[in-house]
Amino acid sequence: MRVFVMSNQVFAREGIKQCLSSISGCEVVGCSGVSEVDAPDLLSSNAEVVVLDLAGLSSGPSLLRKLRKTNEKVHFVVFCPADTPESAVEALDAGAAGILTQSCQGPELERAVTRVLQGDNYMQPDIAMAIYRELRAKETKRVEAERLRLTYRENQVVTLLMQGKTNRQIGEVLSISDKTVKHYVGVLKGKFSAANRLEIVLQAQRLSL
Repeated sequence: MRVFVMSNQVFAREGIKQCLSSISGCEVVGCSGVSEVDAPDLLSSNAEVVVLDLAGLSSGPSLLRKLRKTNEKVHFVVFCPADTPESAVEALDAGAAGILTQSCQGPELERAVTRVLQGDNYMQPDIAMAIYRELRAKETKRVEAERLRLTYRENQVVTLLMQGKTNRQIGEVLSISDKTVKHYVGVLKGKFSAANRLEIVLQAQRLSL
């Protein structure tokens, strides 16, 4: 197993490297910080698996997508914070095959690397149920948002309402009359089962529209 380790935390990086080095048949072919600058090192390493630590990264999923594009045959095992399952779901969406947390022990890391090399997905039990709940909630939101079936113009009005714009300001941006804006707001109240503009905004935020 050829594994590349990426982490901005030197202590974590060395700990992961040491755990992997103790696994029979596992070779650590590279070790670096997490940045796009390190991507060429990853490409030249012929790694089969990348262990990527997303701790402290605000753009972790975005970086993972970029790495996946340039390393399509590589499997990614990602370390995520245990208390934020949404970050784990984002990592899965971005292409992670394995999810671990900082509470991971050596045998767990070995299982994750072995499983993803076999073409399976792996989630550490400590966070698995939280991930499933997050996925169910995300799917519920998707279904609800799809049920609303907002038109292109309704989506525009919702976006502007979320920016705190008045009817007149919305009308100016969209080049429509105040009366037309009022019509769309009324339609949106019905679709969102909202009593006022604020409830429209709150519902739209809840559904991540």
